[in-house]
This record gives sequence, structure tokens and C-alpha cells, in this order.
Amino acid sequence: MITFEELWEDVSTYQLDSCLKYHELEKGIKYANGCGAKGGVKFPDHIWFISIISACIIHDIEWTIANCYRDLLDANERFDDNLKKIVDYESFNDFTRWVRRYRVASYINGVELKGTHDEAVERGFIGD
Repeated sequence: MITFEELWEDVSTYQLDSCLKYHELEKGIKYANGCGAKGGVKFPDHIWFISIISACIIHDIEWTIANCYRDLLDANERFDDNLKKIVDYESFNDFTRWVRRYRVASYINGVELKGTHDEAVERGFIGD
């Protein structure tokens, strides 16, 4: 994991989006589990040598405070955007950007196809 200071540096550097304010992210970082499912399968926190842990942490915190299914979906959209911001910033040419964005798509597919549904059912936002 990373410290809040490191998270905030990444938020500033990559211009990462969140529905949360500075103090809410600072308070919520203790609920973050990193890249992968809470208590389940973990995913690498790097995409082709680039750390994406900050995007994962923001996503974790936003899911923790979600009040409905729509909040989960909105957090997924920001997660996708944040992953793309990181890989675009760190990619030095179109090829590396394309390869990394392909990996971003697989992360998002995993979240949207399995994780979001399971989280929504577990929290009672939708039926099984």
C-alpha cells in the first residue's frame, strides 16, 4: 500500500478524479485494499511497469461510501478514467499507450462483469 501523501501526490500529478474531497480521501484510505476484490482475488498494482495503486485506492474508497448501485457504476467510470490518465501520462509513445490501455480495458471488464454485481448484491443494492 501507499501512504496518503503518496496518494495525494498521484492525484495531483495525474489529475485523478474522485467524488471525494481531500479530507474524505485521507480518512478513507484505511478502508482501501488495493487492486482486486475485497477479501478475494488480487490483481497486479502495475500495468506494464506503471503503478496504478492510486486509482485502485480511490476506487476502493468510493465503493466503501457508495449508497446505491448507481454510485458503484459512477465509481467504475472514474476508475476507468483514472487508469487511462495514469497510463497516458506515463506512456512515451503511441504503442506503449495502446498496450497499456488494452490492459486497462481488462481491469475494467473484470470490475464491471463480476465485481460490481457481487458488491451490489452483497450490499443489498440489487437482488441476486
